[in-house]
Amino acid sequence: MGRSSLWLRPSSDPGTLPIGPESLRSIRRAMSQTVQRAIQVLGLIGENPSSIEQVASFMGTHRSTALRTLQVLEAEQMVVRDSHNVFRLGRRVISLANAALENIDLRSVAAPFLTQLSHEVEHTIHLAMLEGDTVVYIDKREAKQAVRMYSRIGNTAPLHCTGVAKAIVAFLPLEDQQRIASGIDFVAHTDNTLANTDDYLADLRAIVERGYAIDHLEHEPWVNCIAAPVFEASGQVTGSVSITTTTLSCDYETLLTMVPQLFEASFGISREFGWTGNGPGNDQG
Repeated sequence: MGRSSLWLRPSSDPGTLPIGPESLRSIRRAMSQTVQRAIQVLGLIGENPSSIEQVASFMGTHRSTALRTLQVLEAEQMVVRDSHNVFRLGRRVISLANAALENIDLRSVAAPFLTQLSHEVEHTIHLAMLEGDTVVYIDKREAKQAVRMYSRIGNTAPLHCTGVAKAIVAFLPLEDQQRIASGIDFVAHTDNTLANTDDYLADLRAIVERGYAIDHLEHEPWVNCIAAPVFEASGQVTGSVSITTTTLSCDYETLLTMVPQLFEASFGISREFGWTGNGPGNDQG
């Protein structure tokens, strides 16, 4: 086969027919348009289940053309039609969407949001995630000030006295909260550290009410922190983002004024995971 032409052998003709470069480009354009139209139709049906007539109107084509597109998608289980000939997304689309969400890496998705938040508030930013019954720091942006936090990526966060941990645990199912609380030693790091299960569970309820966690000199006597949860598409909590300050760099009341920026980051990351405001975090959306 030459570089500039494609040769086809029709079943009814023992000879060969050349297809030149222009014809080949036309075929490719037509194939691209077909794929593009199919994707656009999936987008339409994803927003609103549609009839053949509605799809034809959307595509700007004859009903028969729209039907052929729908039949191809139907054969691949990308769409399914009901008894009224209304098409909805099929199980294969849902399966592919779930697979895509499962392969999203929290750290890489969160990175631009952490960087933006760091630029806005100029204090230490942490990203943490739940691993079993522990909370682990997985990313960090240092403060602009000379004073640095002792936290390190890979370290675990104490469950009862750090904002990143409490922001996650507060949005777990109640039975998980109770199990986790029963296993905490409640080591007193400062005079403000929560000392028992009852106080801890009460603090978790308060976190859900306001939508973010507070570490007010609970882990270290010179550090304050606010933290908000990160949710998956299902509404389950998967991690948290925090702003941490020292008493030398920022007073507690000023830190609380940064909650809107914190929410902007945590909600932004959550939406990248497919969260739409439904589930445990819906009152904070």
